[in-house]
Amino acid sequence: MKRDTIAARRAGATGDRRRRIVEAAVRAIEEHGADAGLGAIADQAGVPRPHVYRHFTGKDDLDQEVGRHAARLLSAWIGPSLVAHGTPASVIGGLLDRVVQWAVEHPNLYRFRARLRSPAAVDELADALASYLRAAGYDARPPAYVVAGTVGMVDAGIVWWLDHPDETGRDALTAWLADQVWLVLADMLRRIGLPADPATPISPLS
Repeated sequence: MKRDTIAARRAGATGDRRRRIVEAAVRAIEEHGADAGLGAIADQAGVPRPHVYRHFTGKDDLDQEVGRHAARLLSAWIGPSLVAHGTPASVIGGLLDRVVQWAVEHPNLYRFRARLRSPAAVDELADALASYLRAAGYDARPPAYVVAGTVGMVDAGIVWWLDHPDETGRDALTAWLADQVWLVLADMLRRIGLPADPATPISPLS
């Protein structure tokens, strides 16, 4: 029993150190950009450089964990939009407006998350969309490739705009992205024989 307790404490301590290093990496990315180096992460974590990877199998392992953490932060931020009421256009527009707002406030972290294209993030969004569609009366789950393509399109559009903010306004970007996302979802619904009327209000369950 004592040995199990010690092992559990060690596992908990390791998990806590991993979490602190991931949070330090996020701060380093926010400050220095998506290519923040080992030195910047170590400085933020307050540990020697060799200690950064001590709790990870390597850079890719750390990057993936940072990407998952960023995805969770973004998911929590857009969560309120997933219970919004209105027409599909207004609901999608509101959701994307929050995504763009998060990207504006965390441009380097958004670029980092978008660059990784984590499969876990696609699965998470697919689950959220499936729940949303069921609550709105659609018994459908978007295929993973549809979600991945849609996420890729949105990410590419937002990252391009972050790099070229003078090319168009934020409202115009959000409206265009909302139109494209609705076209993808409407096509998916039609293909499986479900109505896709952009003017019909939907009322997801909270």
